Amino acid sequence: MKTRELIEEKYLTLTKTEKSIANFILQDQTYSIINMTLLELSKRLQLGEASIIRFCRKMGFRGFQDLKLSMAIENAQEEDTKEAGEIDNNEIMENMVRVIQNTNTGIDREGIQQAIELMDDSENVLFYGVGSSGFTAEIAETRLLRVGKRCKAIKESHLQTIQSAIMGAQDVVIGISISGTTNDLYQALKIAKNNGSKMIAITNHKNSPIAELADCVLLTNAPENPVTGGTFTSVVAQLYVLDLLFTYYTAKNWQKAYSYREKVAISINEKLDEK
Repeated sequence: MKTRELIEEKYLTLTKTEKSIANFILQDQTYSIINMTLLELSKRLQLGEASIIRFCRKMGFRGFQDLKLSMAIENAQEEDTKEAGEIDNNEIMENMVRVIQNTNTGIDREGIQQAIELMDDSENVLFYGVGSSGFTAEIAETRLLRVGKRCKAIKESHLQTIQSAIMGAQDVVIGISISGTTNDLYQALKIAKNNGSKMIAITNHKNSPIAELADCVLLTNAPENPVTGGTFTSVVAQLYVLDLLFTYYTAKNWQKAYSYREKVAISINEKLDEK
């Protein structure tokens, strides 16, 4: 039985508080709940987190994450039943553009400037990410190296922990995570923070554990859920934020950046000439 059907079946047995949660889910035709954290839903409904968890368990789920997973699977099944002829290229493009536009709306120049100051004052910039966010981190490393900033991307959690253990006040770490709740990443970032390192978080959720650790938070707006994790849209949103950081950093350090870009270009050209 689908989640909404289950809720409708038990609706008359629910308390007033439980019905307010049920009403939100039943009316949520866009499945927005699967991209929300427990804290975000709690604030949205003005209910305690414990009330939401009790509701989930009353519906037969282990907790809120379990309910979200069930709804995410149902949503994915609906999307996956489309025939090739029903796929609209323009719709996919518009969704990608919308993600960038929404991300841009949520970022203010002050936040970017603060992040640039942290990067500029540091000796080393470390990019941390796992899964698809780890690949985003690697792209960021390549871009920043080209303008002469000492940096490194680490996407393996064990190495992140080791790196954090030897970091200090001269370092800044950029934690990249759509959910902001990845536990291994959080633990590594916490170690770096305790060692005095500065921190920039790139995440969908400003109230997430990783965001709360950070000195500066840059928000992405890329809907993602447990079934569609690692989507291209989420990576595009992260890359857009990182491109903003790169562009602002280069503008502030344009003389040094130009010099290093020239050196890198010459080195690569010489390497190509050897063939």
